[in-house]
Amino acid sequence: MLNKLIVLLMLLSSPVVAQTLEDPTRPSHFSSSTQQAVSGAKLVLEVEAIMRVGQQRRAVINGKVVSEGQSIQGATVKAIHPYSVDIVHELNGEWVEKTLWVAKSGNVKSNAAENY
Repeated sequence: MLNKLIVLLMLLSSPVVAQTLEDPTRPSHFSSSTQQAVSGAKLVLEVEAIMRVGQQRRAVINGKVVSEGQSIQGATVKAIHPYSVDIVHELNGEWVEKTLWVAKSGNVKSNAAENY
């Protein structure tokens, strides 16, 4: 009885092997080369807002809150300034730096706790 319990516990605690699932809504002509072409497309990032929380700055890029060092869509946030965000990303095997500016005026708060 004890042996069966030990075997059962071992089976339950063993890692589950991940299985690749196919998307039933994917078009039949879709292939990995199509997926690579999409991933190699031009990087489109938009800074929607910049805020300061204490001494840290955070930015909202494409609806996602990020801080320095975090990645979004393959680009890494290098620095967040009061009105812009510096990012680095790989393009055709080379690292490229870009500065993204806040898309709309009025989205920069000097203190995130103000006016809420």
